[in-house]
Amino acid sequence: MTINKKGTTLVGADAYNKFESLATLSYSCIKYLIQNNEDIWKLLKYREPDAWNKAPLTASEKAQLIYAGQEDSSQYNVFMDGKQPDVLTEETTLLRIMPNYVLGLDRTIGAIEVTMEVYSHYKINHMSNYTTRVDVIAQQLLATFNGAPIEGIGNLGVMFFNQMADESLRLFEVGQIPFGGKRILFGIYSA
Repeated sequence: MTINKKGTTLVGADAYNKFESLATLSYSCIKYLIQNNEDIWKLLKYREPDAWNKAPLTASEKAQLIYAGQEDSSQYNVFMDGKQPDVLTEETTLLRIMPNYVLGLDRTIGAIEVTMEVYSHYKINHMSNYTTRVDVIAQQLLATFNGAPIEGIGNLGVMFFNQMADESLRLFEVGQIPFGGKRILFGIYSA
């Protein structure tokens, strides 16, 4: 119950969406990915063309790929924002997961757009099974997160990739030489 300075109860004030999960949404998605997809982690860690055929990573090995504010960001593969302050000098693959856009649909329901970007250096993008790292990771992100119940976003919290729900949700090409990539825009309703 919310009470104003005059001591009067503000009816319905507690029904407003506080978007409390926004700050931890990237982390929650990465945590979900750790538990629900092995292939993406192999393609992020291993640079060889047969990365898809390597053994699954341990939880500790996956955690070592995640940037958490260390001095040199170029040594990591998974990020919770879209920035890259340090120069990349190695052929690598990157995954970025971040909230991109928030819209209050009414006082209790909000829509959050989540951006997932994958980039791979052109020299390691092609793999020995006649696929590309970027396309496989993009497909695996779609398969893993479309309909996924992401922890901490409330009772409406399944991530979706559905233009009937939000016309901006799509996959498209991004990148700058020597890194090519894909950007996927997912949606989540929050209450």
